[in-house]
Amino acid sequence: MRQVICTDFSNGKKHDFRLFKKSKILIHPKVKVITDTGYQGIQKIHNNSELPKKKSKKNPLTKNDKTKKQPKNTV
Repeated sequence: MRQVICTDFSNGKKHDFRLFKKSKILIHPKVKVITDTGYQGIQKIHNNSELPKKKSKKNPLTKNDKTKKQPKNTV
């Protein structure tokens, strides 16, 4: 598996997903995009996207969900 880390920056406060949309970065449909919860709505733009599962009062995260949600420190 190969990884591409894409970054962008801006002055002031801006939402992650807003910066992503403004950058107009094109992602090949076969590329899987793994994001954090700041990118809610990316699936409408890129179908092959993965967001961490969110917990709720009625549906807490399982142990498996929690391990998937942990950040990966290796590149």
